[in-house]
Amino acid sequence: MRVFFAMDLMGGKAVRLLRGDFEKVTVYSELPLDMIAEMRRRGARDFHIIDLDGARTGARVHADLIKGIRGLTEDYMEVGGGIRTDADILFYEKLGVDGIIVGTRALSDPSFFPALTSPGRVVLGLDMQGTTPMAKGWTEAAGLTAEEILGAAERAGVRAVLYTSIGRDGTLEGPDYEGIRKMQKMTSLPLIASGGVSTVDDLARLKDMGAWASIVGKAFYEGRIQVEEAMGFAD
Repeated sequence: MRVFFAMDLMGGKAVRLLRGDFEKVTVYSELPLDMIAEMRRRGARDFHIIDLDGARTGARVHADLIKGIRGLTEDYMEVGGGIRTDADILFYEKLGVDGIIVGTRALSDPSFFPALTSPGRVVLGLDMQGTTPMAKGWTEAAGLTAEEILGAAERAGVRAVLYTSIGRDGTLEGPDYEGIRKMQKMTSLPLIASGGVSTVDDLARLKDMGAWASIVGKAFYEGRIQVEEAMGFAD
């Protein structure tokens, strides 16, 4: 299993939201690049970077900052937030981003997956509120079911599916294990588990379940999981 360390960007700062609520934000660093460099020094390899302002506005807001982060690491890096056009995907391809997370467009446009020219870099961002896929920064229900979206993604040959349980995100209440199992039964795509990781026991359980990757966010920022501990579960 890979361990992806999460960094959400808002107003040029590293922040975390509670259950995706833009009114419930905690700032963890005003110098995101310095924080990434320190995490790398401690052994972190792979990163999950979200442009929250981009997710809310539908445009690339933190492109320069993300380019700076890419310059600090040669390992796996995935980026999401506001990636809704072919030009957005091409931009991050040229930047050398390994996983380009597409949520809103993939969840609402049936023609998206068949038209992909580089599906191997695309990660399906499947953000779930209960059994409902959510789009536009988790503010609107998508127009397709999870089964329909996963089927189209699998046929297109995307890299992985990023499953986020919105109700667990930023809560430190533990992953949505039941939801993860349901996703694994729905698709053969590699699964990235996101939302709720709070202890190293969570990482151990996700690894046993066969998750391709697990995202560590608030648990790191709150000091519950150290980089060195998390990397003990990374292949």
